[in-house]
Amino acid sequence: MTEVNNTENRKKIDAILADISQLPALPAVAHRALSMAYNPDVDIKKLAEEISHDPAITASVIKLANSPYFHSAKAVRSIPEAIMNLGLNSVKDIIIIAASRGMLKVNLESYKLEANQLWDHCLASAELSSRIAKLKKNTTKSDVAFTAGLLHDVGKIVLAHFFRPVYRVISMEMEQNPNSRFSDIEKKHLGYDHSEIGGRLLQIWKFPNELVEAVTFTYHPEMAKESPELCSIIHVANALTISSGVGVDIGGLNESISPFAIKTLNLTDSDLTHLYGDMPELLTSIEDMRAM
Repeated sequence: MTEVNNTENRKKIDAILADISQLPALPAVAHRALSMAYNPDVDIKKLAEEISHDPAITASVIKLANSPYFHSAKAVRSIPEAIMNLGLNSVKDIIIIAASRGMLKVNLESYKLEANQLWDHCLASAELSSRIAKLKKNTTKSDVAFTAGLLHDVGKIVLAHFFRPVYRVISMEMEQNPNSRFSDIEKKHLGYDHSEIGGRLLQIWKFPNELVEAVTFTYHPEMAKESPELCSIIHVANALTISSGVGVDIGGLNESISPFAIKTLNLTDSDLTHLYGDMPELLTSIEDMRAM
């Protein structure tokens, strides 16, 4: 690749990330509720009270809790009922869906993504990440994989807003070099790729380190130190979702799967074929969330 001086863009990104007022933010109630939910000793009553402070999130939680996806045994009418009927892990999934929808259901012109395309890609990646976590009885919890999969592209929101002219150049370069890896071209021009920026955002939002690392190394799971399995799950889910044509951006369909990830997860060719073939059913299963 031709050398590009990305120093100024890198400095600009560092300055943007240092100014919280310029960054997307999770709703305050969702932020506090998630912090509580990640504590294994969480007080369920206090968690329910915290969620109830935000009417919009409360409504979303109850709506999703009653959707076919979450298979509630009986109708859910309140936050305590949602936690009791579905369990804490499912409620965490619902909170992060409700909290991130406003950020992720947006038009990203720089990436040539319409509002529903990014949202669909993130939801599909989240569900596929959860399924991969369950597939081989990996040590990664499926709810953690779901959250990481949902947020793995959040860095695109920052870069798309502040670097539109740069992305026009990146888009042209991708057209001229369709076999290039998009994250490499992105890093060449900006000094970072969107997954690294997403990791920085999760760090700012005080998410657990394993989630920060999973998002940061979406494209390079072999660089993970704390959670190589989780990183590998997100990497594979993202690649398969792109290969299925869900949320394809200017990077195109060229997203290969790392041999490291396949080895780490002990995935066979049959596993990958099965996961890829299940995408139509998967998209149907998340229809209620996609329509939010």
